[in-house]
Amino acid sequence: MASTSPRWAPLPSGIGVMLRNARIDAGLSRDTLASALSMSTGVVQGLEEELRPPSVTVAARISETLGLDPWTDAVLQSVAVAESELRTRRGTRHTRPRRPRNSIETCAKDVPSPR
Repeated sequence: MASTSPRWAPLPSGIGVMLRNARIDAGLSRDTLASALSMSTGVVQGLEEELRPPSVTVAARISETLGLDPWTDAVLQSVAVAESELRTRRGTRHTRPRRPRNSIETCAKDVPSPR
């Protein structure tokens, strides 16, 4: 088993190599695949290095983009995790929109008016 974040079960070893080989066979770089999937290169790298599991949606998009054979697609789908189980670095999903950080209107509301 490959090492991974304590937030997810360890991924079976070989999943990352399988993805990397499929990407190379398709003639795509990590950057190109990331662009095609509308995600960052770091996410693709994390998947290939078995540091994070793919979400169900991402696994389907990878399979479609790389044109995976049915066996490889089934293996990829078997390790996919529901989006609700994936979390941010702090361990929780943000359920409410965050306040804008550098908005002039937001800063003006937070500052008390002088008397």
